[in-house]
Amino acid sequence: MTWSKLDTYLFPLALSTESPAGTFEMDVASGQMQWSRGLFSIHGLGKGEVVPTFELLMAHKHPQDRGPVRAVWLDLMEAGGHGALLHRVIDTRGKERRVFSAIHALADPSGHVNCIRGFMVDVTQSLRIESQAAASEAIEGAYAHKAVIEQAKGIVMTLHGVEAESAFKILADQSQHTNTKLHVVAEELAKAAAAGKAREALESFR
Repeated sequence: MTWSKLDTYLFPLALSTESPAGTFEMDVASGQMQWSRGLFSIHGLGKGEVVPTFELLMAHKHPQDRGPVRAVWLDLMEAGGHGALLHRVIDTRGKERRVFSAIHALADPSGHVNCIRGFMVDVTQSLRIESQAAASEAIEGAYAHKAVIEQAKGIVMTLHGVEAESAFKILADQSQHTNTKLHVVAEELAKAAAAGKAREALESFR
């Protein structure tokens, strides 16, 4: 009998956000399985729509993940133990889902594995939000750095009477010489300019 209760909480998702999850149990000898309603849902199926089996479970794995996932399962069937997998599932609509599954292979006193049970959680939405947040942060950082670098270029152009390309080279050379990131060199020059010490700061450039 499959686990009857599985509450899932994925962050940075809000607690009220639905996180599809389900439980499973497999009879190793027959390969037949019992899936909870949530596991059917992750695979794009309605409960009872098909008879779940180990081969059906494997058929829904992403082609690139199927081999490694099968290998983990077969190892657990042979020796027992616990396993955890982050992999991809392709549901009946062709949608790719990122899932995390935990597997427990139960061995009898003789070491023979008769039953495997576990759970699966769809983490697609959580990973997507994290990826989007990381991308936004990177973009915002790039724009912020660009602004201060352009400001520093303007300072160099004004004080040295050079074109933009030459001003950038002066900043880049200082960055390389001091092993300091370009935007940090630019920020320090901008701060010096705000304090009325831009000329002194530039004179320290080598």
